[in-house]
Amino acid sequence: MFSDSKILAAAALALSVGAGTAQAGVCDAAFMHDGGAVQLTGKGNLALGADLAFSEVSKTNGDNCRARVNGVATFSYAGLPPGKSKLDYLMTVKAGQATFVKYENAGEKPNSEGQFDLRMLGLFAYDGKLAAGQKLPGSSFRLRIGKEAPVGGSPATTVHISQKTVGNKQALDTALGKETCFPVRYERNSDPTMATFKSLTIPIPGINSTVTDWYCPAVNMVMKQDIDQQGMKSTVEITKLN
Repeated sequence: MFSDSKILAAAALALSVGAGTAQAGVCDAAFMHDGGAVQLTGKGNLALGADLAFSEVSKTNGDNCRARVNGVATFSYAGLPPGKSKLDYLMTVKAGQATFVKYENAGEKPNSEGQFDLRMLGLFAYDGKLAAGQKLPGSSFRLRIGKEAPVGGSPATTVHISQKTVGNKQALDTALGKETCFPVRYERNSDPTMATFKSLTIPIPGINSTVTDWYCPAVNMVMKQDIDQQGMKSTVEITKLN
């Protein structure tokens, strides 16, 4: 059985889009309201799934809000038995940066290590001002893996994002119907590390991937991500959004 921190650390590795990329206001997302929901479905070598529900939402503006996020996440990799975890977190977004603390501990100050950029979820990667042939700068960031937040604590790995290339718009079937979307391709590599879960220390190998984000301007979101890990294909896409 996988811990919730392991599942969401893997989620971040699978869906991370790199820090420093322009984005729309996180708190203006279509699902950021009481009763909002997002379903992520993955298939292939890396199979990530999550059913997330949003409640107790309060907003100041597009970059500052808070919400209770609960649901169930599942994860399997390279044929390993799937894990499942229930999630219940208080999410606070300040200046586009999100912190998570378990809801039962919501009165406590989150550990400074237990923070991550909400852009890692792959939903808010681009600002809508894309054009075919455009080059976007690469980046790198530290991804911390811990116990009290979905992504936080230590140890950590470094994720390297290459320069991104925007392709020609293409029609894409999405959960919201047919959209016209930009394929944005890049290389994403992570350094190997070690992690301890429930007193068991295991190696986490470096992962080298070619990634295509399918960014759909009409909904201002990445609705699908294709991942090629040296011939091993995976797909993660939003299959429900409201």
